[in-house]
Amino acid sequence: MKVTTEHTPDCNAIVTVEVDDERVQSALKTAAQRVSRARPIPGFRPGKAPYNLVERAVGKDLLLDEAIDRMAQEIYRQVIKDEKIDVYDAGKLDVVQKEPVILKYTIPTRPVVTLGDYHSIHLRPRPVEVTDAEVDEVISRYRREQAEMVPVTRPTQLGDLATINLHGGIEGNEPLDRESMQITIDKDGGVFPWLDQLIDANVNEPRTVTYTYPDDADESLKGKTATYTVTITDLKEPRLPELNDEFAKSISSFETMDALKTRIRANLYAEKEHAEEDRFSDQVLDAIVEQSQIAYPASMLDDEINQDVARSKDLAGQLGMTWQKYLQLAGRDEAAYRDDSRPRAEKRLKRLLTLIQLADAEQIEVSGKEVDVEIDERAQYDAQRGGNAAQTRRTLSSKESRRDIEFNLKLRKTVDRIVAMAKGEPTSGKIITPEMLREEMRQREEAERQQAAPTPGGLITDPSQVTSENWPRGLDHPIVPGQDK
Repeated sequence: MKVTTEHTPDCNAIVTVEVDDERVQSALKTAAQRVSRARPIPGFRPGKAPYNLVERAVGKDLLLDEAIDRMAQEIYRQVIKDEKIDVYDAGKLDVVQKEPVILKYTIPTRPVVTLGDYHSIHLRPRPVEVTDAEVDEVISRYRREQAEMVPVTRPTQLGDLATINLHGGIEGNEPLDRESMQITIDKDGGVFPWLDQLIDANVNEPRTVTYTYPDDADESLKGKTATYTVTITDLKEPRLPELNDEFAKSISSFETMDALKTRIRANLYAEKEHAEEDRFSDQVLDAIVEQSQIAYPASMLDDEINQDVARSKDLAGQLGMTWQKYLQLAGRDEAAYRDDSRPRAEKRLKRLLTLIQLADAEQIEVSGKEVDVEIDERAQYDAQRGGNAAQTRRTLSSKESRRDIEFNLKLRKTVDRIVAMAKGEPTSGKIITPEMLREEMRQREEAERQQAAPTPGGLITDPSQVTSENWPRGLDHPIVPGQDK
């Protein structure tokens, strides 16, 4: 048996096998026995007819197809072992020719990631600050939520709560006929994009509004014109509460407005800080991806896209819609939807493959104790929300769940490591004080004066100490490529 193997840049092993004639003849005889058991030859017991008679009865082509089908499966397993092919997915068989028998296998192989010089990447997160205007906006939102709606007799203004009767619709669509619909007159982000046309309208005064949807609207609406007759039957305006200490007490546990604003500022800062951590983690990881060489089989990207589609189908079901209805509202068919998902899926896949390679390069490990702690934290979190902590622990303690948790923790620690590297921070997780840094500098200067190697300052410790909440978006439940389900 002559075997040639070629590995392609897109992670496929192309294996061409020229099968020995002796093996083909043996496979033909075995095929004849199987065929004659299913279709006995007169005068012979099932499976016992001579080969020549079986070939004459059913034809050599049928026997050869049967023989190749069986041989191909045996040879496939053999070449994977002999050629040491690291298989990711099932291979594809092409019968190049039948006489002599030449088979070609296209076998997707595991991805290959070659990291660049990621240690040379130096970035800094953006500074986080909270402005007085942002705090005031939160306060304003609280005021609007606590506002008392008071009837008015003037023409409509922005921010009013209007009760309307609505008749009409979008060209080509079923018309709408709604009575006593309550809407807030909002120029931006309102339930209808034409609400600003109701400004200055009087109660019980019918008004015709028209709106043509722009080119960036949904495919089903783009360029279409909506025409409605709208009558405001009732109008109210918000009466905002005064901004004083009593207001602070009414919406919080704080006694003064100053204390409330201090808490709001702290909360906003924490939110912004967390968002910046996420953004910076993504930036660092994307910089590493950019300088890396990443190869993977097409079927791996297809798997990622399939997960996207499956999640969208689940969402459609939760919304009470069929998948076809969901696609219709999105203005896409499934093929277009998959095409739209491809860039996002490819980006996630490259990030995940790079993180896996980084974890290996940095020798990131997760202990069983760390998995236990994570399980305990998740159980406590579930209990705080009314769940059963004991049941959560049992569920998460299964072999498969522990493996998934370990993998997620490993990637999380890897992100912590590369973020610290990019910032130029120690990657040990040890708290470094100014005194420690000064002492290390003193030791280095002393060593240089003595023309000796610097004395270790103890700044590098066990990498397993590194922990953080940093986590790249889109990887909250990664799947190990090729991992058994």
